[in-house]
Amino acid sequence: MMNAKKALLTIACTAAATTLLHAQENKADRDAAAKAMQTKTAADSTGKVWTRGGTIGLNMSQVSLTNWSAGGYSSVSGLGLFNGFANRKKGRHAWDNSVALAYGLLAQEGLATQKTDDRIELNTKYGYELKKAWYLAALAQFKSQFTIGKDAGGATISDFMAPGYLLLGLGADYMPNDHFSAFISPATAKFTFVNNQALADAGAFGVDPATYSSTGAKLTNGANSLFEFGGYVRLKYTHDLAKNINLLTRADFFSNYLKNPQNVVVNWETLFTFKVNSWFAASLSTMLIYDDKVQIMKPWGDTGLYYTGKGTQFKEAIALGITIKI
Repeated sequence: MMNAKKALLTIACTAAATTLLHAQENKADRDAAAKAMQTKTAADSTGKVWTRGGTIGLNMSQVSLTNWSAGGYSSVSGLGLFNGFANRKKGRHAWDNSVALAYGLLAQEGLATQKTDDRIELNTKYGYELKKAWYLAALAQFKSQFTIGKDAGGATISDFMAPGYLLLGLGADYMPNDHFSAFISPATAKFTFVNNQALADAGAFGVDPATYSSTGAKLTNGANSLFEFGGYVRLKYTHDLAKNINLLTRADFFSNYLKNPQNVVVNWETLFTFKVNSWFAASLSTMLIYDDKVQIMKPWGDTGLYYTGKGTQFKEAIALGITIKI
């Protein structure tokens, strides 16, 4: 009996020692894992990892009419979109890059194919964090379009790099959270390019027009570029309004110190995205533009004639189609 008790005591002590040893080993493993995680977190906080992403969208609509008594035209339209970003943060340094591309066509029975959208926009912004949420920042932005644009009468009113816009700004960027940002630049250079000579000769988009003699002979070509210097503000807000509904709105304001600073150029874009599933999504987008240097074709009452003048541009689009995240 005594030997049995000793044996049980020996087994119990051995088990206790083994359990304690395993507990110490597990604690050491947990400590090592925690230390590794801390090291990884510290590395991540320095911004060594890029954040990349984007979406590709394809929206289409089609109407076919045969002996339709109510009238109308058969048509088919398509719109391709790409929005991408690549951001990097390392310590106090932040570098954000984005690209937005769009091109759409409408083919209608009996009419020439027309564009419904045409956009190229590239953005890059570097910031150095001075204090929480405040960055000393520099921004560069480029805008243009892919192909020729025509008015209702068939005349060319725009082209690739006509206009093309390049904006360079230095200022402060306020980013209190992931939803809102405000870039304020009191020193911004804006370049407008008009590489279509016919449009340049007409003084389109604010460039100096061509000069002509009294007999109509052209003396000098219209300028192909325009330089402006002024203040620039860019506001951006994005938020998930519901599980499958996202809002993105962005507004840009530019005032030219050199000429008519009271005529502020405005670009305001809003996009609602309604996600149906991982492949399909619906969207509602609006774009408002005001630029006093851009002449708009307007109808002259009911005469069938048109004239050019200043005006607010507005575009609204509702789309349903395939959306692929990358």
